[in-house]
Amino acid sequence: MAEAKHTYLSFKIGAETFAVNVTKVMEIREYQAPKALPQTLPYVSGVVEYQDEVLPLIDTGIKFGMAPVVLSAATCIVVLQLENTDLGKIYRVAVLVDNVADVMEAELEDMKTIGDDYRPDYISTTLSYKDEFVYILNADAVFNQKEVVAIQEYLQKNQEKN
Repeated sequence: MAEAKHTYLSFKIGAETFAVNVTKVMEIREYQAPKALPQTLPYVSGVVEYQDEVLPLIDTGIKFGMAPVVLSAATCIVVLQLENTDLGKIYRVAVLVDNVADVMEAELEDMKTIGDDYRPDYISTTLSYKDEFVYILNADAVFNQKEVVAIQEYLQKNQEKN
């Protein structure tokens, strides 16, 4: 019996293609300039409004140790809902990507793992898709416990000031 297909949203950061399970995606929106957020983590570009929340806008290029996202007409913001099981918290972040590439389906048997010594925890596996090498993200592992706490505390402090 074949494995069930899993659906992913793929996006570009520089020349690399990443994908996240669509169950984590709340919204894809056009780029909007974030509001400044002084004295924050280096990869937080500012904050954006999403429904009745203020979310940190994460520059994925910087977060992943790459060049910052270069703003263009194709730049998008992807709102993700993540869970930190260590803290028992569900939270949302907005991530800046160069462009949204595709929605793709993949079977687990088509994915290949990278040795634990050679990859960050947030990359769960890889996939070849339409002649592209795609990093499949474990979105819940992108931010460690310390980062989640820091982001949440900083946002809370700023909301109390306003």
